[in-house]
Amino acid sequence: MITVANLNFGYNRTPFLRDVNFTVQKGEILGILGPSGAGKSTLQKILIGMLPRYGGSVTIDGREVNTCGNELYERIGVDFEFSTLYEKLTARQNLRFAGSLYRGPLRSTDELLDSVGLLPSAGQKVSEYSKGMKSRLNFIKALLHNPYLLFLDEPTSGLDPNNAQVIKTMIRKEQAQGKTILLTTHNMQDAAELCDRVA
Repeated sequence: MITVANLNFGYNRTPFLRDVNFTVQKGEILGILGPSGAGKSTLQKILIGMLPRYGGSVTIDGREVNTCGNELYERIGVDFEFSTLYEKLTARQNLRFAGSLYRGPLRSTDELLDSVGLLPSAGQKVSEYSKGMKSRLNFIKALLHNPYLLFLDEPTSGLDPNNAQVIKTMIRKEQAQGKTILLTTHNMQDAAELCDRVA
C-alpha cells in the first residue's frame, strides 16, 4: 500500500531525512517510533502530500504521492497530534463541514460521536471541550469519509487510560475492516499493543 524508496528531504539544501526505505502492506499497522525532532511528523507530511519536493520515491497504492493531486485525500484519513478543529463550531458542525469536503458517502456522524463518548456533547462548541475531547473528535474526523489508509499521529496523546483504550479498540476495528494504518508515536505501550511492525 505504501512504498518509500531512497527518500531524502530537507527544508534547506542539507537533507535531514536520508535514504529512508520501508513498505507498508495492505491491512497492516506500521508504527514509526522516535524521539521528538527525529522527523516522524515530517515523514508523515511527505506521505500525505503536504511536502511534495522530496528526493527518491514515495508511492501510495502504486502512485507517486507528489503527482496524486486532491484525489489522494478521498482515500486517506489523517489525525494530526494537534487539533485541526474549528473552535467556534460545535462537534457536529465540525464533522458536517469536514464531510462536505468529500465526494463519496460518509459514515454516520452520530455513530462516530457515540463511539468515542461525545454524542451527549455534540451540540457544544469545541472551544468548551477539554483537550481529550478534542483529541477524540479529531480522531473520528479522520474516519468520516471511510478512507482505506489512515495516518495517525499520537492518537492517544492527552487521553486518560479509559479513552485511550476506546481509541485503540477503534484502531483495531479499522484494521479488521482491511484498513492500512501508519501510526507515529512516542508511546511504546501503544506501539506494542497495536503495531504489526515498527520502524
